[in-house]
Amino acid sequence: MDYLAAERERGITINSAAITFGWQGHRINLIDTPGHVDFTMEVERAVRVLDGAVTILDGVAGVEAQTETVWAQADRYDIPRIAFVNKLDRTGAAFGRTVREMWKKLRVRPLVLQIPLFNEDAFDDKQKRVKAIADLVSMEVIEWERDDGSNLKRTPLASYGNLALLEEAKRGRTALIEALAELDDGIVEVFFDEADGDHMLVPEEAVKASLRRVTLANKAVPVLCGAAFKNVGVQPLLDAIIDYLPSPLDRPSAIATLRTGKTALVPLSDKEKLCALAFKVTHDPRRGPLVFVKVYSGKINSRMTLFNTTTNTKERVNKLLQVYAKDVEEIPSLDCGNIGVIVGLKETRTGDTLVQSNDTTAIRSGLQLGNIDIPHPAFFSAIEPASVSEEPVIEEALKNLTREDPSLKYWTDEESGQMLISGMGELHLEIVKGRLLNDFKCKADMGSIRISYRETCRSAIAAQASYDKQVMGKRARANCKVEIAPIEEETLPEGWTQNSGNYLGMDLRFSKDSNSQETDKAHLNPEEVHQAVQTGLLSGLARGAVVGFPLTQLKVKAYDLETFAESTPGAIAACVSNAVQEAVKQAAPCLLEPMMEVYTEVHENDIGQVISDISGTRRGHIIGLEATADADVTNDSVEIYAPRDVVPVTGDVEGYKPKQVIKAHVPLSSMLGYSSALRSLTGGSGTFSMRVIGYGEMSKDRERAVISEMKGW
Repeated sequence: MDYLAAERERGITINSAAITFGWQGHRINLIDTPGHVDFTMEVERAVRVLDGAVTILDGVAGVEAQTETVWAQADRYDIPRIAFVNKLDRTGAAFGRTVREMWKKLRVRPLVLQIPLFNEDAFDDKQKRVKAIADLVSMEVIEWERDDGSNLKRTPLASYGNLALLEEAKRGRTALIEALAELDDGIVEVFFDEADGDHMLVPEEAVKASLRRVTLANKAVPVLCGAAFKNVGVQPLLDAIIDYLPSPLDRPSAIATLRTGKTALVPLSDKEKLCALAFKVTHDPRRGPLVFVKVYSGKINSRMTLFNTTTNTKERVNKLLQVYAKDVEEIPSLDCGNIGVIVGLKETRTGDTLVQSNDTTAIRSGLQLGNIDIPHPAFFSAIEPASVSEEPVIEEALKNLTREDPSLKYWTDEESGQMLISGMGELHLEIVKGRLLNDFKCKADMGSIRISYRETCRSAIAAQASYDKQVMGKRARANCKVEIAPIEEETLPEGWTQNSGNYLGMDLRFSKDSNSQETDKAHLNPEEVHQAVQTGLLSGLARGAVVGFPLTQLKVKAYDLETFAESTPGAIAACVSNAVQEAVKQAAPCLLEPMMEVYTEVHENDIGQVISDISGTRRGHIIGLEATADADVTNDSVEIYAPRDVVPVTGDVEGYKPKQVIKAHVPLSSMLGYSSALRSLTGGSGTFSMRVIGYGEMSKDRERAVISEMKGW
């Protein structure tokens, strides 16, 4: 499914891709998402429409830093999950350790359903290490007879002839039934009534039914294992998806919000009115924009006219496609609960809600499914067209890229006239640059990666602005005042709104010019004025007074708005924006830099060097030091079953020592190139993850250096 050239070159997933296939009489829509931190947006919008998820864990690396981030994303949407511990054919793989890490790092109850069996020559890399899997639900050994993993053979554990394995499987089956009994009352009745208190006699179907109930309720996570590269464990995993993960019918009805602020349920039924969510847009050179949608109710037919309640526009469905990664198949309709692609939508973006064009109730009420959270970009880079004629080509390419990826932004700097693009990280921008040059055939020079700073103000100030101009031969006038102050309280005051870290308020008891010849019929209704003031506040906060970065951490209030017969929404917005800009100049503006919460995982003997580097060279603040999950596998009274790992007899035990996690707050500007620096400090064994936690004020010396760097003098 990784069909992009950049994905094959790097061996990682960059774009989430969808594929539809059948298994055991069921239809599965699979979305493959990236695991790299720079492509969090791809995970966010995929998780938004999922019914269930399979979390793939590396049997060698265990629960990695980004696994925790993705797990938290799934927690936000309450997605039931199963886990698959992969790569058990590699030397150093440890299934038991990975299960214990799930309990400690992800704070979930893992239920081991399988035990991997290894060849006796398990530590010879040329041999396939995982030869079979013991299934604790059916109490069978599953063997893959051919190297391609297509044929499997099931043998009852009792007749397999491996006493040690049978004893371990009995321990695992007992632990599984005991754990289920704690979480699910249904299996307790079966245990006493049908199995006479014997863990081995609990029927397979009863265990599966109980596992399904606890998985759907998000009380526990079934854990399976295998080696996908050699197709070992794939068929039982697909069976587990059918057995334990929910169908769209098992999930709660989607919740939509109305313009009034009330909510409404969207029931899953073909007979209901259409309601669908556009969760991803990609650009195809031949077909144009391809909009991926999930249908929550009703049905989409080819040639149907849709209404976008987010942008308030009508669009026509040219074609409906079923996708198989890069291949597609045209289909006549798309039923509720399914995922497909619409060709022909020109204005639809990620997170937009689509209804039928004749559904007046939904259109009037402004029915919208929940928006997709779009993370703020933290890095930016300049892009310089090779010639003037290339500018429209690059702008069109960037327009298509930003429509595909909402976490990517581009704009033109007013002072320098440079075109700038911003993204989530160094790799993200590197991929975007590669696509511009190779996929879109743009001729341009790319600048080095910079940090997207923010600005704020240290003091409170009030300012007044008047707007009086001739626009297209017509006079446009408005007067207003604005108050601006740093945010001190953490809670949002009543009646205020929050946007990009700012609190926005307005007192719209506005006055009209007594000398105006305005008739009794007001030419501006309160909603238009409210929207114009909101637009003006956001416009004024979009550009600071120091270097021109967006403003944040401010309370801004517009009041004493004076309107005239010549007032227009544009004049009001421009007047408010000018007032904000004037206030910002007088309120001691200063620069803020993105602050990252950084988790660095290193061996004990590397702790000193890494802490010294973070607190010294990188201007970071160490918050604490804690052991990784493997250092302490006990947790209160809950006992987690994990099979014993086969320890390699290579003499190299350094790689299996518990690591330590260093938690620190570090400015993002200091983290550029940290990946290669950490590898040098730890001999390649150190790993780290980071996330933006906010913006912090920088020192005067640092601010002067940034201003000098940005302005070039």
